[in-house]
Amino acid sequence: MTSPGGGLDMTENPSSLISKRKIQEMVAQIDPSERLEPEVEDILLELADEFIESVTQFACRLATHRKSSTLEVKDVQLHLERNWNIRIPGFASEEIRSVRKSMVPSSHTQKLTAVNNAKAAISTTK
Repeated sequence: MTSPGGGLDMTENPSSLISKRKIQEMVAQIDPSERLEPEVEDILLELADEFIESVTQFACRLATHRKSSTLEVKDVQLHLERNWNIRIPGFASEEIRSVRKSMVPSSHTQKLTAVNNAKAAISTTK
């Protein structure tokens, strides 16, 4: 049976996190006339399960790194945004986003200044 919020169907495969019915519904949203072969459905189910397990494991490591025994949305969110470029709707990502300052070597800055000065000198002599 399918749960109200998800797609879990424990009668199909008790170890699967998503059901074949849910995959069929998603395919129907894209193209109602499209039908997947059973082998393709099995592969998609396996990929979905592996993805969910991978994200969950990484998020748990992040929570452990924070010295927390509780997995929070920000752990999952950080991994999905940084490694998969996936945004979770409804959750502000600004609080976990770090601002990276670009470290430009001083030698590069000096070279750019010299080039710009040379350009300015050439344009004034014309």
